Amino acid sequence: MKAHKLSRKGKGYRKEIILFNLKQEEYIMWLYEKLKSGTYKHSGYTVFYVTEPKLRKIEKSIYIDRVVHRWVVDNFLEAYFVPTFINTSYACLKGRGMHKACLDVQSTMKHLERTWGEYYILKMDVRKYFQNIDKDILYRILARKIQDTKLLWLLKQIIYSNNGKKGLAIGYSN
Repeated sequence: MKAHKLSRKGKGYRKEIILFNLKQEEYIMWLYEKLKSGTYKHSGYTVFYVTEPKLRKIEKSIYIDRVVHRWVVDNFLEAYFVPTFINTSYACLKGRGMHKACLDVQSTMKHLERTWGEYYILKMDVRKYFQNIDKDILYRILARKIQDTKLLWLLKQIIYSNNGKKGLAIGYSN
């Protein structure tokens, strides 16, 4: 239920979320039983494109699958991975984000100005990053870190839910 409440935050006006809310207890119990019995199957994706700031293909899960994603990340994956991130990781991390990243960059720039006088900043973007992730390699990395077989089964359901050996769906939160 907590994952549902966090997933719908700021999106309560959408049709799929309104329909989910009408029977939320039933949907959550159904989902609980599917996950507990190992019969959960990740649904497909709706594909659409956004053009701002550049053309990108977005693959959006149905809402109930996004609730599962939120539950897995918040309750399991964060504990495995966030402690291993460097201090300058910001995206999608509690207590971090764009505002903190901007403040830290400004602070670093001031420090570099005092220390070196002249400095350079390299801005990079990895082109088609999500489309090029090898699912088998990703799963092997997860399996090395995570020993829970039920969690690995669920992660496999999610990772291999779209076609192909490469490419992870890029969710869209707006």
